[in-house]
Amino acid sequence: MVSYRKTVLPSGVTVISENIPTALSTIIGLYVNTGSRDENEKELGICHFIEHSVFKGTKKRNERDISTVIEARGGTLNASTSREWTSFYAHVLPCELPLACDVLADLIRNPLFRKDAIEMERLVIQEEIKRFYDSPESLLFFNALGSTLGKTHPLSSPILGTPESVSKISTKDIQNFWQENYTTNRMFVSAVGRVEHDDLCNKVEQKLGNRRGKECKRKVVNGNHTRINMVRKPELNHEYVALTSRCFPYDNQERFPFLIGLSILGVGMSSRLFQKLRQEMGLVYYVSAFTEFFRDTGIFGIYLSTDKNKLSKTLSAIVDLLNSLKFSSEEINIAKERTKGNIVISLEDNTDKMVRNVKEEMYLGERLSAPELLERIDSVKFEEVRDLRKRFFKPEVFDITILGKSKDVIW
Repeated sequence: MVSYRKTVLPSGVTVISENIPTALSTIIGLYVNTGSRDENEKELGICHFIEHSVFKGTKKRNERDISTVIEARGGTLNASTSREWTSFYAHVLPCELPLACDVLADLIRNPLFRKDAIEMERLVIQEEIKRFYDSPESLLFFNALGSTLGKTHPLSSPILGTPESVSKISTKDIQNFWQENYTTNRMFVSAVGRVEHDDLCNKVEQKLGNRRGKECKRKVVNGNHTRINMVRKPELNHEYVALTSRCFPYDNQERFPFLIGLSILGVGMSSRLFQKLRQEMGLVYYVSAFTEFFRDTGIFGIYLSTDKNKLSKTLSAIVDLLNSLKFSSEEINIAKERTKGNIVISLEDNTDKMVRNVKEEMYLGERLSAPELLERIDSVKFEEVRDLRKRFFKPEVFDITILGKSKDVIW
């Protein structure tokens, strides 16, 4: 029997677990409610820098031991930085969960931040930034966030930082940011697989201790958007296009009917955009709608790439499609079933479960069970989707960001 439990420890750490007795492994993540949006202009990239630097050595383990202790037992250890949190996670056999807890807590609690190690990792991050600039999709979405949320909005900050900002972050800066933000009241532990909740709570309490700090407070910012944003990258063979607009924060209940409408518009091969632009007109290889919900806002849009000579025709086709867009009751029912199916399939992946569980606890303070989630989708009404289509799925709401050879565009 699968069971989900949540405990907030005296230290402020939120521990959540989903026990699956038949699972052959356990995945555990330690999340810190601090991300790139919490950096000031002089700190750009510091969360990501810390994520790297903790692997360079702790009071208990050197760099080599950190990389081998989990892998030597068949597991994996990794970390990532996002706009609203930083995560460290391990995938192990159930019998190795105590070790995983110890290693993750060691990374968070006991980093040495040696100056020589930080200087070495600075070089690595500079190479990662170069790689980022070589990725059209990554560069496009970064610029699209700035187009729609505003270039000065905290969510538009580069997660990796810039070459200039990373070169100026000092060891002292890293130590101070870690000291202020990596506090237990900002931490979430999420485990999925074969896991006993009470044992997990005891291990987390023992390993992480109690080091409370300031609560994470974020300013609500209304940045100025840019209607047309041309990013020159003349060496590319394609024009990479993002049409983007603001939508809802994660806790807004309108996101459910919104996702149904977005699914019809641009999710999958049966979507209106794919059928029109690729199947009927042969203008693109790939086109899709996307969305991302944050704590206090959200962004959605249309992504595609095409030849420069086809760009104008492609954009005109999208405008025509949006202007004539209407949904039938049958389409909405099909989209609801597709969305429910996608949710159920994704929940077979324990990594997806771990992320969803902690995300909902962070944003909502509770986790919707799979039946509750499916019920929310089922309860979406035709009129809700129709009204959201009229508000959001029209050409004039979208900002356009183009990465490639083009110098200008009519939009």
